[in-house]
Amino acid sequence: MIDDLMSYIPRCIRESEPEDMTTKSLAMAYVPFQKWQKLYSPEVAFKRGTLFSELDKPFIGEEAISDD
Repeated sequence: MIDDLMSYIPRCIRESEPEDMTTKSLAMAYVPFQKWQKLYSPEVAFKRGTLFSELDKPFIGEEAISDD
């Protein structure tokens, strides 16, 4: 069964030496600066969990689907 699965992996990958992953970065993030605009009042921000109205993305409990 493993041989069957291996046939789907390109030969150049199967025959290459494993990479030393200890020198690789796990991830790289890009985080833009948040603009201080459209701010909630402290009372609303505490209830909504964010000061920035643009970041207020309530969880609706289902997959997001376009209305188109």
